[in-house]
Amino acid sequence: MKLQQDFHIHTHCSCDSACAQIDDIVKGCQTAGMKHFGISDHLHTRFNMPDIEIARKEFLEYGPVPGFHFGLEITCATQWECEKIAKRDFASCFTCEVNGKKFQTMTPIDGIMYGGPANGPLLLDLTQEDVDRLGIEYVIGGVHKPNYTEQTIPSMIDDYFNQSCFLVKHELVDILAHPWEGLAFWSGYYIVTRDPADYHPEAFEQIPQEYWDELAHLLISNKKLAELNCCDICSPRFDGKIARFTLEKLAEWREKGVKFSFGSDLHRAAYPIEGETSIRQAEKVLTEYGFTEEDFALPSRLK
Repeated sequence: MKLQQDFHIHTHCSCDSACAQIDDIVKGCQTAGMKHFGISDHLHTRFNMPDIEIARKEFLEYGPVPGFHFGLEITCATQWECEKIAKRDFASCFTCEVNGKKFQTMTPIDGIMYGGPANGPLLLDLTQEDVDRLGIEYVIGGVHKPNYTEQTIPSMIDDYFNQSCFLVKHELVDILAHPWEGLAFWSGYYIVTRDPADYHPEAFEQIPQEYWDELAHLLISNKKLAELNCCDICSPRFDGKIARFTLEKLAEWREKGVKFSFGSDLHRAAYPIEGETSIRQAEKVLTEYGFTEEDFALPSRLK
């Protein structure tokens, strides 16, 4: 099969390690044969809104390119942290004790990681007015951290499932980003211990089948896309075990009628056409698992 879209690309404006320039993205996507592609920098909370505004300015200054779109990747946040950030009342969260270890950060650039009430109300820190003002053509919604729940495998599976359901049902979300990505990381306290024993790849095998089935049902009934993320399906980590498991489960979704988007999840400078985690490798593994061009669709606002 031949990939013809990439809706998950980060520019140097993103709040994390991304560093790509728009010109390199456009030329790379065109060389790879993408008919539709778009930038989607991170918006965890409104703390990141200036980054999105800069990305929009650079997108407009670059000028129109056929098939080139402007989107964003939004994190499932909580009402508690969004209210804290709106009031700029977050200094007390910079240093805290997490599972007996010191956790320290400098800003809430990734949201407020710790200190909130467990299982509190979920929220996207984005409005329809923001979407209209910034010309956002599609929104990728992802789970990027716990909802202040205990970081054990059972609780994190439930947390991921609840956040994913919220995202799929939200009216502003078009694509569910990288389903279950990060579950191994967040199922222990690796973020503070850096102990390999706190990284749990076995968590994927413990996700109940009914969770997979319910998410497939919600994706179909809400007319949302599930993302086939290059970093997940091509990952060599743990001898490729998580990648194979992810592909098997998303192939099951395909058989149920779920439609997909593709995302390179680019964070580096050069667009990944060839190599271990690349467009060509993704095409190869997707073909091996029975995916075809017909399994992909455009976000609803682009149809």
